[in-house]
Amino acid sequence: MRKRWLMFLTLAALTALGAHALLQQQGLPIGATAPDFKLTTLDGETVELSKLRGKPVFIDFWATWCGPCRRALPHTQKLFEKYGKDAHILTINLREDAETVHKFLEQNKYSFTVLMDTEGAVGAAYGVRGIPHFVLIDATGKVQFVQIGYGSGIERKLEAELQKAIRAAQSPR
Repeated sequence: MRKRWLMFLTLAALTALGAHALLQQQGLPIGATAPDFKLTTLDGETVELSKLRGKPVFIDFWATWCGPCRRALPHTQKLFEKYGKDAHILTINLREDAETVHKFLEQNKYSFTVLMDTEGAVGAAYGVRGIPHFVLIDATGKVQFVQIGYGSGIERKLEAELQKAIRAAQSPR
């Protein structure tokens, strides 16, 4: 009986490590130049990533139907309120229509910037296979951090990485 239990625990650990490794392989590699994009906000403004250099860019890929995204968005709102002057806090909605997204934002009183990726082209360029998918780009346009999924303790990790990127951008060169 003890051997079976030990074998079960070993298999469970290997499965968890394999899943973790698979998730880490998705998305852009750390240090890569972030693919440029040009998307439109719900208000009709155009945002081009390459024009945001000089400050870190935090991106949250999401959709209204995604449960983990719904749990993550209040934290994204807090990051927007707390760090919006020192970094660009963007969310990219994947493959939904503007009316659905607008209603969702109003219902939840979110004020962060929402870019519309209705065709999913930017999501594909960033290797988004699951959401929420967070990408932190440093002030020079390099990928600094990628987080796929949302769970316990992720808020602290995301905020710490954002603070690190802001400090690096503000330090004298």
